[in-house]
Amino acid sequence: MLQSSKMYLKLEEIPFMHWGIITRYNFSPDKLHLVPRKRWDPLSSAPIVLPDASGRLVPIGKWKGHFSYISPIRGLRPGEDSDSKPRDVFKDIISGKDYAIFVALDDKPYDSVFSVEPIAVEISNTKAATIVNRFPAMVRVLDPELEGYLRSKLEDKHTRIARGINLVTFPVDAYYETFSEAPPDSLACVFKSLIQAIKSSVVEAQKHGHRLLPVYVFFNIGKMAGGSQPRLHAQTYIDLNEDGHGTFMENLLQAFDYSKSKCHLCSSRHDGRIVYENNTWIAWATSAPRRNFHVRIAPKRHLERITDLDESEIQGLVDTIITVSQAMDKVGIIRDRYLLIYSNPFGYNSFFHLFIDFIPFERIGGIEILDSVRVARVAPEEAARIIRGAIG
Repeated sequence: MLQSSKMYLKLEEIPFMHWGIITRYNFSPDKLHLVPRKRWDPLSSAPIVLPDASGRLVPIGKWKGHFSYISPIRGLRPGEDSDSKPRDVFKDIISGKDYAIFVALDDKPYDSVFSVEPIAVEISNTKAATIVNRFPAMVRVLDPELEGYLRSKLEDKHTRIARGINLVTFPVDAYYETFSEAPPDSLACVFKSLIQAIKSSVVEAQKHGHRLLPVYVFFNIGKMAGGSQPRLHAQTYIDLNEDGHGTFMENLLQAFDYSKSKCHLCSSRHDGRIVYENNTWIAWATSAPRRNFHVRIAPKRHLERITDLDESEIQGLVDTIITVSQAMDKVGIIRDRYLLIYSNPFGYNSFFHLFIDFIPFERIGGIEILDSVRVARVAPEEAARIIRGAIG
């Protein structure tokens, strides 16, 4: 709940690209190079082709491959270049000392995801909040008067203005930096707020004419894993460019399509590699790990998206994440980690089973950067045995 006393930041006072807003008030030609771009690598990207009515493969005007969001505003994030522990900026937002655009409070929608009215207001009687990222990788709101000019200056065959929604979800009622420290009810509210924000964002994006929406949800835990803020928080990227998706997502879509007659995640027993399971979720050491002690987590019910989870599945997810995280701690696995949530993009007519990768940070070698390959020192069966033993 937000207190009744609010301070609003006027549109003409919003700095360039804060909250992903570009207007005639904050843009000038000398900022052209600061406008976020989505750029496809011509050496590792190709058009997506699908069969037409006759079975002939034809391009659909979308890409698959490697792309980059080029967004210099990201360098302004608090703590990004500091060697000391960064200040918890969420504390100022919670106390009403800093501005934010609130999209969801707990599991209730609040403001429009396309709002241009940041407010400073104290939050109370709330366990979790989702806000628009103040330093995003994409443009959320672009003044129509500027769009033609910016597109003519920045866009080409492989480059577009990066359009999208960047959200941040964080606990309000408690401070913790890792899943291991998280109170289950507080973490459950983080997921509920995140889910509500995605739902309302997708509905609004669809009303704006966007049909194909990849949604990327992740937690960066610890500075080595890219966490610029110490308080545990989730980030959500909703890509509004409608120009395709990355190589890994393409591989997933093809793999699930290949197994749609018998879903791999529904049928696999993960022999010898199960780490933990409860009534709704199962966690296992994946057979081809991307890092040592890479744990994959999936709901037992066949679901496509995180927004499909019911109350019992949210509670089961929280139990699984906390249990696995604490077990990783006990066996000495580095506490800098990633939690990556893979969902079927909205608008895609694809077969998919929601899953989550829980991956410890690890320095990697040249072969891992050279191609989609990892050299794992710990066999997944051994990783499972070690983590399972720590759970007891």
